[in-house]
Amino acid sequence: MITTSQPKAKMRIVQVSIFSFILVAFACLLNSCDSPGYGTVLYQILNKLKFRVTEISAAYPARLDRCEALFLQALDKAPTEKEVRDIQDFVSTGGTLIVAGENEALSGLFSAFGLELQELTARLEYSERIPEKPLFPEHPVDEVRTGTDFVIETIGREVAVLYGRGDDATIVTLSPGVGRAYFIASDYLFSRSGLRHGGNAAFLYNLMSTLPRNARIGLADRRYYTLETKPPDPFVAFVFRTPGGLGAIYICLTFFLFLVLRGRRFGKPLDAEEKNRRLSAEYVHAMTALYQKGNTRREVLRHIRERLKADLGARWRVNPNLETTLFLEELALRGVVDEDDELKHLMADLNPSVNISEARLLDIARRVETYRETAKIRRTKLTVGRGL
Repeated sequence: MITTSQPKAKMRIVQVSIFSFILVAFACLLNSCDSPGYGTVLYQILNKLKFRVTEISAAYPARLDRCEALFLQALDKAPTEKEVRDIQDFVSTGGTLIVAGENEALSGLFSAFGLELQELTARLEYSERIPEKPLFPEHPVDEVRTGTDFVIETIGREVAVLYGRGDDATIVTLSPGVGRAYFIASDYLFSRSGLRHGGNAAFLYNLMSTLPRNARIGLADRRYYTLETKPPDPFVAFVFRTPGGLGAIYICLTFFLFLVLRGRRFGKPLDAEEKNRRLSAEYVHAMTALYQKGNTRREVLRHIRERLKADLGARWRVNPNLETTLFLEELALRGVVDEDDELKHLMADLNPSVNISEARLLDIARRVETYRETAKIRRTKLTVGRGL
C-alpha cells in the first residue's frame, strides 16, 4: 500500500533531478562560451538562482557588512591575518561562509576554524554522503565528484562531516557563533567541468537553498581583495607616484592657468559708476562741436543750464523746472552749502541777457564740469524732448 508521503517524496526527487539537469545543461553551455568578461560559471549560475552576486576583485573589494554570504572559490593567494579575523567575525555574527579549494594559500583560513588540509596518497575522485540522515533531506545527494588530492582533518573542534570516503572527509560544516561555515577540499566541485555532473549541481542547489531569497553574495574566485589589500590603480600609481606623472600634472596645471588668466588685467577693480564717465575735455569738445553745427551759443548755454539743474535736482530732490532764484533757495533748504556763492554765480552766468562769445561759452562749460567733479554730481538721463 502506498502512503501519501511516498508520492511527495517521489515528486521532490523528480524536481531535484530536473533542476540538476538544468544546472548541468547551463554549465555545459557556459563551458562553450569563452567570450571575455562573461564571468565565471559559478557567478552565472548564482545569478540564475536569483541571488545578488558581486564578484570580488581589485575594482570591487569585499564589503562583508553588505553580504549575507561569502563564497571563496580556489583562492591561490593567502588572505591576510586581518582578513581572516574579519571573516571569522562575519560568520560568528550570522554570515554564511563557503570555502572550496585545496591550495596551501587556504591553510591559514582553515586553521582559523580548527581545520587542516592533509594530502592523500591517491586521488579521491568521488565522495559519498557520510551521515545517514542527510543535511538536506528534501533533495538528498548521495555522491558528488570532488576530484581532490586532499582531505580535511579537525583540530580539536566539533564539525559535521558531510561527504568523504571512509574516515577521509572532503566536505564539512561547522557553526561558530550564529552563522555557518562550509569547507570543501576541492577546486573541482564548482568548476566548469565539475558542475557538469548532476551530483555536484544538485549539491550546489542544496547549499544555496540554505540562504535567504535574493541574498547578497560576495564571490571571490582565485583572489580575495579588501579595501586594505586591493592593489593600487596602475594609472593613479603612475600619475601620483612617479616623477614623470607629477611632471605631467605640473605641466597641465600651468597650461590651464595660462588659458584661464590669458588676457586678464590685474589691479584695483574699477567702480562700476566710473565706467561711463567722460572727461571734462571730452564734454567741452562735444559742446564745441554742437555749437559749430548749430551756431547757436544761447541754445548750447541753455542746454548746459538745464542739464546742471536736472542733475542737482535729482541729487537733492528739488524740482529742476523752478525759476533759478527759487531753485537755489530750495537747494539751500535741502542743505546745499554754496561756498563763496560759487553755484549762485555759475547759475547767473548760465542766464545771460545778451549773446556771449565762444571763448566765454567754453569757459562756462569748463567751470560747470569743474563744479560737477568737486561736488561729485552724477549725470542723469534727460527725458525725450529736453536738451539738444
